[in-house]
Amino acid sequence: MPDKRLKHRPRDPAQPSRTQWAAQFLVAAELVRRKYIVSFTMGNTTPMADLMVGLPNGEQFWVDVKGVVKHNSVLQAEKPKLKGLHYIVVNVADEKREEDEFYILTQEEFNDLIRRYATAQPKDRKPGFTFKYVREGHFRDNWETLPH
Repeated sequence: MPDKRLKHRPRDPAQPSRTQWAAQFLVAAELVRRKYIVSFTMGNTTPMADLMVGLPNGEQFWVDVKGVVKHNSVLQAEKPKLKGLHYIVVNVADEKREEDEFYILTQEEFNDLIRRYATAQPKDRKPGFTFKYVREGHFRDNWETLPH
């Protein structure tokens, strides 16, 4: 039984992987709703993306999912150019079941956010960007960015 005297819950070491898995399933569900065919890749053995996505006409593209909670930072270094790679950043709702947020970007847009943040914060050595960078763009629910 949890100690009721604790004001904050202890940090859950499994949270980052749960957030990432939740984000991947949320994205897959949204893509299927939009008539895409979705396959999960084999995790770290397929480093270019988390999902392989197909259109009914046979065209395919890749989606790399980045799951965050509470609008945390997105940690990711730039990847080499890969034809058809898109990023979907998901702010996964907390246990209060607020609305999940989806931000859809091309690889070039994603890399641009990494570069902009690095220029604005040269002392921060972690690759990636704070959530405000993705939120300020036109990326929220921008499903039209994906091939269709």
